[in-house]
Amino acid sequence: MEDLLTYKTELETGQLVSNHVDAYQTFFTIKETPVRGRKALFNQEAIQKYRNRYAGFYVFLTNDIKDPVEALWVYRDKDYVEKSFDDLKNQLDMKRLRIHTSSTMDVRLFIQFIALIYLSALRKKMRDTGLTEKCTVWELLLEMETLTQIRYSGKYGHILTEITKPQRQIMESLGIDPKT
Repeated sequence: MEDLLTYKTELETGQLVSNHVDAYQTFFTIKETPVRGRKALFNQEAIQKYRNRYAGFYVFLTNDIKDPVEALWVYRDKDYVEKSFDDLKNQLDMKRLRIHTSSTMDVRLFIQFIALIYLSALRKKMRDTGLTEKCTVWELLLEMETLTQIRYSGKYGHILTEITKPQRQIMESLGIDPKT
């Protein structure tokens, strides 16, 4: 808010700073009248949108880590591990193992671990390509669930079932060629 008040003063006095031009255009509406002069009005919608996305701070209380950047990385790593366990329990159906032998449990854990690796890789690819803003990982998986690859022996090789428009858009976003 301090910066916004400074920008407002600059606009109303006419002492503009070239580095603040983007802020002037984004956060203010300027009205000029012959009698009252120039008035800078706050663009409340843009300010609120900025606050919702960027404003705020983290507070970490720790007796061990003194470096704030390291504390943030430890927190993010911890958060990532917690989300991975949540994925295992909820999305990958690992609430109850329902097994009777130790070797079966080992196999089940290994398969769940591989599934978690794939899920994490898909989430990262979606984040890198901007696909997370359009849908969640589970919405993407549900959309792609009906797509099937059929393998033939001989000259036909393999073909995909009919690809819907949303499936094609997802494949293009992820950089997957449906012909291969």
